Amino acid sequence: MSIERPPAPPAYRPPEPGVAGPRPVPPRLAELARRHPLVIAAVIVAITVTITTAVLTVVAFAASWWWIFDILTSYRPQFVLVLGVGVVSLAALRCWRTLVVAIVALALNVVVVAPVFLHHQAPARAGSPTLTVAHLNLQSRVGDLAAMDRWLATRPADIIVLLHSAEPTAKHLATGVGAYRMIYPVFAGLNNDLRPVYKPSPEVIVVTDRPDVTASTPTFAGLPIDAVTITAGIGDQRVTLLACHTLSPGTGIRHAERDRELDAVGRWLQTTRRPAIAFGDFNVTFYSPTFQHLLALGHATSSQLGFGIQATWPHQFRPAGIAIDQSVYTGPLTVVARFRGPSLGSEHRVLIVRYALAA
Repeated sequence: MSIERPPAPPAYRPPEPGVAGPRPVPPRLAELARRHPLVIAAVIVAITVTITTAVLTVVAFAASWWWIFDILTSYRPQFVLVLGVGVVSLAALRCWRTLVVAIVALALNVVVVAPVFLHHQAPARAGSPTLTVAHLNLQSRVGDLAAMDRWLATRPADIIVLLHSAEPTAKHLATGVGAYRMIYPVFAGLNNDLRPVYKPSPEVIVVTDRPDVTASTPTFAGLPIDAVTITAGIGDQRVTLLACHTLSPGTGIRHAERDRELDAVGRWLQTTRRPAIAFGDFNVTFYSPTFQHLLALGHATSSQLGFGIQATWPHQFRPAGIAIDQSVYTGPLTVVARFRGPSLGSEHRVLIVRYALAA
């Protein structure tokens, strides 16, 4: 029985002159090919996410050109988080060129975000009285009235404004809850059907536990529909406040209208006798040039300085949350505390700011 031998491999022949041989694999691809498949996948993901975030970082600086770019500015803190993870991952994976891109993009975002951590409020006058204001956008919802009652029982603020609320909420608060009385909207008695009548609409509700606080409908041109003017005192110093809810910038038209409303808030701050406070759901973050324009126009200071990000929406997705609820002020005031409260049935969280007279 004969055994067949396998054929011998063909002898190597150098390529004939003028005939191109197979191209050698680039060293970087050859090195990548020798890695574990999971490492290769990690490299691809890390590079893709880093380059995408870096591009978004750069185009966000063109926020004044297109409304989508302005929306991107709201996510600067998320860019910092993503790029921070990217820097560590790219260094571990030895992707040096993309690592440089990640470091530069990270630095650009850190420069924009840093003021809310590094800049601080002016010191308060020794023994200064305080005024604590809070607000919540209820998003046309009645809200969790039982939770609201429990929260009000803790007396969290001197003035509490509920924006974009509903009539049942006003009915619930009309006769007062604990130490709080409703001063806006004005309760005008009962109609022929024995139902409460409010004037004006109860889309904005103001409750307070202080006797010196008054509220009225604003007459300043251009302000949002959901707005209320409030007067209160910090000791002997009278303060004028404006609480409002600007239009959400979901389209280009709505974004432009929101900018016009924020411009009106800036002009209100500019022309109102100091000290003045404007607060509410502004639908804009500290990092937007529109918000910075409001501060410059009104010669105002943001209460967020020194207190960090403090995202207020959406509270269900905290890592992706952004701080679109604002409180800004002019004149001899300073912020001694700033923190968030419960959601009370809304996608927002309450923003609470305690003001005092500056030293």
